[in-house]
Amino acid sequence: MAIGTFISGRYTGSYNSGDVGITRQGYDLEVVPKQEMIDESDAYGLTTLDWIIRGADAFLQWISREYKAGSLAAFWPYGLTLGTLITAAVPVGEQARNLAKAMVLNAVANTPAAAAPASLTASKVLLAPNYNARLLFDSRLREVPVRVQLLPYESSPSTTLIFFSTT
Repeated sequence: MAIGTFISGRYTGSYNSGDVGITRQGYDLEVVPKQEMIDESDAYGLTTLDWIIRGADAFLQWISREYKAGSLAAFWPYGLTLGTLITAAVPVGEQARNLAKAMVLNAVANTPAAAAPASLTASKVLLAPNYNARLLFDSRLREVPVRVQLLPYESSPSTTLIFFSTT
């Protein structure tokens, strides 16, 4: 009998088909459930009695150890060059969904993670709102820290809303 089910193994990542390179500690997936609390009543005071499920948000973050096109595209998705924010193609008022790109993680073969899951694909990913994206220009290694939000999209059947799919 096994002691437990332990899974480890590296994943490679790409943003808009661009390799984001090796990472400091892999990819951190975060899901934040949203709810309306039923937690105040004249009968039970501030006791939480229940809640209504109101959706969720999903995020993915990593630190690329490589300063390259794929990691920089995820870090600065607004313009063709770092620092360009507003262009004719991306005017003020553009909807984030229109700028979002696909993010794909693939487990490296012959590791325990090779099928747990083998891949994760998020079709609508963009730099997270209010994320203070920072690059250090110094004599030290130029890492690229990224936090993206996974926007939901319709899956089959069309009434199903998902953040990502796995294989």
